[in-house]
Amino acid sequence: MGILSALVLGGVLILYSLYLYFQLKESLYSNFDDELRVKAYELGKTVKAFQKTKSPAGDIHYAALKVLSFDVDLDHGGPVTLADRQWFRLIDRYELDNDYISILSLDGKILASSDNMSPDLRERLAGLFDDHRQVRSTWDRISYNQSEMRVLQMVMFARDEPHYLIQIASPMTAANQLLQERLRGIVLSIPAVVAFFSLAGFMLSNQILRPVRKIAKTAERLTHEDLSQRVEVSKVDSEMLFLVNAFNKMIERLEVSFKQMTNITAHIAHELKTPLSIIRGEAQTVLKGSVQAPEKYQQVIESSLAETERMLKVINDLLMVANLSYNREVFSLKPLNLNYFLNSIFQKGQILAEPKSIRLVYRPPVKELVVSADPVHLRRFFFNIIDNAVKYSPPGSTISILTELKKEGVVISVEDSGKGIAPEELSYISEYILQESPPKKKKEEASAGTGFGLYLCRAIAEAHNGKIYVHSQPGKGSVFSLFLPFKA
Repeated sequence: MGILSALVLGGVLILYSLYLYFQLKESLYSNFDDELRVKAYELGKTVKAFQKTKSPAGDIHYAALKVLSFDVDLDHGGPVTLADRQWFRLIDRYELDNDYISILSLDGKILASSDNMSPDLRERLAGLFDDHRQVRSTWDRISYNQSEMRVLQMVMFARDEPHYLIQIASPMTAANQLLQERLRGIVLSIPAVVAFFSLAGFMLSNQILRPVRKIAKTAERLTHEDLSQRVEVSKVDSEMLFLVNAFNKMIERLEVSFKQMTNITAHIAHELKTPLSIIRGEAQTVLKGSVQAPEKYQQVIESSLAETERMLKVINDLLMVANLSYNREVFSLKPLNLNYFLNSIFQKGQILAEPKSIRLVYRPPVKELVVSADPVHLRRFFFNIIDNAVKYSPPGSTISILTELKKEGVVISVEDSGKGIAPEELSYISEYILQESPPKKKKEEASAGTGFGLYLCRAIAEAHNGKIYVHSQPGKGSVFSLFLPFKA
C-alpha cells in the first residue's frame, strides 16, 4: 500500500511539474518574442527618423550604417547635441549590444550589420531570407557558438509600402539557463518530496489504521464461547470512533443472539425432555409388565398423544419465534381500522373467557383510528395476552380491554384481576429468551404454556414500531399495554 501510494504521488508530481515546466517555457519564450518584436520595431523607427533628417538625400543605406554602428558623431567634429542623442535613446534602452542585427533591402541585399556580426553569422541570417520572402514577419531558431538564438525578420514600411527588412538574432541563454535550473530543481526535488510524503503518509496511515488493527485482533479472539471482547475507544481518533462503535455494537448484537440461541436451545431441551421421558417411562412400564387390560394400553396411548401434542406446540412456537426474530418479511403492514379490529378481538375473547365464567369488558376508542399493522400477527398478540389473563384470573373475575389516545399513537391495555406477578419475576416477562428462567416456578404454571408467548408478543410489538409495557402487583392483577403509532 505504501509503495503504491508513493508511486501514485510520484507520478502526480512528475506530471504536475512537467505541466508547470512547459507553462514556464511557453511564457518565457512568448515574453522573449515580444521583447524581440519591440526591439525590431523601435530600431526601425530610429532608422526611419534618421533617414528623414540626417541621411543625405534620404539614403537608407547611410542611415542603416550609422544607426547600427551606434555612431553618434554623425560625420561632424563639433560637440554632439542633445537632438543628436535622441536618435539613440530608444536603442540604448533596449540594450542591443548582445543582439545581432542586419538590415536588408527587399531583394535580400545586406545594407548594414551590427559590428559584432561575424561573416559566418551574416551568411546564415542572409540564408534565412531566401527561405522567407513573405511580406509578413517571420521567426526562426538557429544554433550559433553552442548557443541557441531566436531570429526575427520584420518588414518595415514607408507610405504603407514595404521598404526594407530588419533581422534580429538574440541569444536565448538567460531563458534556457532559467529553464535548466527549474528542470534541475524538479528532478532533484521530486524524490525528496516523494520520500518525505511517503514517510508522512506511512506514519499517518499507521495512526489511522491502528483502530482497524485492534478490530482485527479482537475479531481473531472472538469465538462462539466468548463474545465479550470489545475494542477500547479511549485512544481512538474521532474520525475512526464511529467504526469502532459500530464494530462493538455488532459484537454486542452477536452476543445477544448467541445467548438467545443458547437459552432457547436449553429451553427446548428442557421442554422436550419431560414429555419424552414420560412417553418412554410409560412405554417401558407397559412392556416390562404382564399383559395389561385394554384400558391400560389406551391410557398410555392417550398420555403419549398428549405429550406429543405438547412437543409439537413447542416446535411450532419455536418456528414462530425464528420467523419473527430473523425474518421480518413475514409481517405485512397495511392500514387497519383499529375500532373494527378490537371489536372482533373482544367478540372472540369472550369465547376464551366463557369456560371460567370470566366477564370480558371492552372500552372502545372515542373516535375512528387507523394504524399500520399486520392483522394476523396483531390478532395473535391480543389472543396471547387475553389467554394468559384468563389462565391466571380466578373464575367470575373481570378482564378489561381499554384504549387511551396519546399524541403520537394509541395505548391498548388488557387488565385482569388475577394474582399478579412478583417484582422479581417482572424482568423475565417478554424476555424469556434473553434471561434465565425464574428460579422457582410451580409445576402447574410451567405447564401452562411453552414459555414463548410473551416473547412473541414483544417481537410483534417491535415489528409494528410499538412497545409493550407490563404493570403488575401481587394479588391485585396485571396490566399488559401495547403502544401503536398512528399511520403516517
